[in-house]
Amino acid sequence: MINSPRESRLVSRRALLGLGLAAGGGLAAAPLLGACAPATEGSPPGAAGGGKLTLGTTKIMQFDPYLTNTDIHIHAFYTYLVDYPTDGGYEAIPAGAEQWEFADDHGSVAVTLREATFHSGAPVTASDVVAGVQRALDPDAAFTLAQPSAFIKAAQAVDERTVKIDFLAPTPESLVIDWMFAFPLIPADRNTAAQLEHEPAGSGAFKLGEFKRNQSLTLIKNPDFYDAGKPYLDQVDYRFFTDEDALVAALESGSVDGAAYIGFRHSARLKDRFTLVEGSGRMVLFFMNATMPPFDNKVLRQALARAIDRDRILQQINFGVGSPVYTAFMPTSPAFDAAYLDSHGFDLDAAAKLLEQSGGERKAVAGVTSGSPSVEVLQIIQADLKKIGFELEIAPQEEAAYLEALFASKLQCTVANQPNNLQSPSLIARGRQMLPGKANVMFRDQVPPRYVKAVAAAGSAVTPDDQRAAYAELNEVLIDESWAVGISTQPSLFALHQRVTGLATDPRDFVTLIETKA
Repeated sequence: MINSPRESRLVSRRALLGLGLAAGGGLAAAPLLGACAPATEGSPPGAAGGGKLTLGTTKIMQFDPYLTNTDIHIHAFYTYLVDYPTDGGYEAIPAGAEQWEFADDHGSVAVTLREATFHSGAPVTASDVVAGVQRALDPDAAFTLAQPSAFIKAAQAVDERTVKIDFLAPTPESLVIDWMFAFPLIPADRNTAAQLEHEPAGSGAFKLGEFKRNQSLTLIKNPDFYDAGKPYLDQVDYRFFTDEDALVAALESGSVDGAAYIGFRHSARLKDRFTLVEGSGRMVLFFMNATMPPFDNKVLRQALARAIDRDRILQQINFGVGSPVYTAFMPTSPAFDAAYLDSHGFDLDAAAKLLEQSGGERKAVAGVTSGSPSVEVLQIIQADLKKIGFELEIAPQEEAAYLEALFASKLQCTVANQPNNLQSPSLIARGRQMLPGKANVMFRDQVPPRYVKAVAAAGSAVTPDDQRAAYAELNEVLIDESWAVGISTQPSLFALHQRVTGLATDPRDFVTLIETKA
């Protein structure tokens, strides 16, 4: 199959939140909304462009796109092989790759790069892709690209702009396209975590202007960006805030043009004066560390899984925004099966019986980031667990300390976000709490073999029948092991001054500023 470039990008927008408000509603936590008015169809490149935008954020900033779970603002620095529409669809849009052709046996793909340059002025070449694939296949350097790249055997440059990717086994085209969507173009001589720690190295719509850690970040327009005339803005300034309330106050005072990734608890007070935009979001899960008592007891984990009141959390914490999930499959995933929300949903009687059956210790400590909506989610879970005789202590921590403890497998349990697994159910395994190897922070070297096998089967099933069987098995093992209990989708929220238009997020919840105007 050959995919050809298009004359124009498919960029769409989500509608304004509609909960009886022009755009408000209220979900408390994650990233953004895509409800800004779209650019006018047919307008000439650069029309009404120029200018500067100032955004406030509380999110951590780093520049390595292989660490995508820790930051979602760096997308502007990089071009990925393909894009997806910002309306949540999965129709691939040529980006760094102008076309690609799959082998008939589903064993390889040939990718042709568009003619483009990095911010340094050096050309983007097939050798850069080969170096990037080699890093993605290195367990110590791949980070969040490890699982999406697990199907790859090797990459080789055919010529300056063509690279051939060989697979370990026949692989679904959807998984390969999801990988291309996640794969950033980086110069081969700069593609290490150490070199990207303080400075990006990409070919994206914006270059790095200035960065003051924990204070500010300046993005400046890349005049050589492949999409001629874009981005429209000349400059984007990020200001960093340690407190979300201070960020919202800065928006209201006019010192920033927009507040990024704020909780829906602010929507009621902002909806009449600002544009609220909703993005694709992620998922919120209750994770239990199976290497630590009492959660090394599978029956006990199954008991607590039945004590998650998703409806109450959605209404009370998310203000009715979002959808319930039972593991880490988004409702848009081909593996999502709503029947599990009934068969394994909230049932305190069932939870109490399983807890009694488990014979395990009835107390634990939940780590969580201070001031995050996860604290409130845990308070609801805590109250229901108390009803069945389980004592859950909530221990808030500063974000950096929390992440360090989480990734070091030192937390007994937590509520945390999980990324969208896109079209490919096997990508459920890409978060550190879900990895199928010893880097899994909830299992370490005790990851259930059945889970490892199910993830592999989901990633190699090519025919519809094989896919249905693989997804069913993956669901069954996730429910049985019950260390990752789905709660809800987590739509993201931006609040913007009404003059700002065109801001959106892609299905990863990365900020897209290419068509933003201010």
